[in-house]
Amino acid sequence: MKAARRIFVLLLVALGLASCVVYEPVPVDPMEAPWRAAIGAMQDNGLAVATADRTSGVIRGTRAGAEGTIVVRMRNDGRVGVEINSQGEPGLTQRLTDAYNRRMGR
Repeated sequence: MKAARRIFVLLLVALGLASCVVYEPVPVDPMEAPWRAAIGAMQDNGLAVATADRTSGVIRGTRAGAEGTIVVRMRNDGRVGVEINSQGEPGLTQRLTDAYNRRMGR
C-alpha cells in the first residue's frame, strides 16, 4: 500500500516536471508602449496623425487649425522621455497629456 502511494506521488511529480516549460526572455523595446500611447493620445483627441517618425521620435497631429506634437525619446539614463506640446487650441496639451497617461496606465 505504501509502495503504491509512493509510486503514485513520484508519478505525479514526474508529470508535473515534464509539463514545465522554460521560455527565453524576449527583448522588449522600451519605446513601444510610449510610442503607441502617444499615437493613441492624438487619436483620442481627434487629431489626424500627419507624421509619425519613429526614428526621430516625433509625432505630429492636426485638426482644424490645432496642432499637437509628442516627442518620444530615450534618455541617457535609459528611461523614455516624452514631451507633449500643442498650439492653436487652449487646453489641448493637457488633454493630450491626460490621454497619454491614461493609455500608459497612470
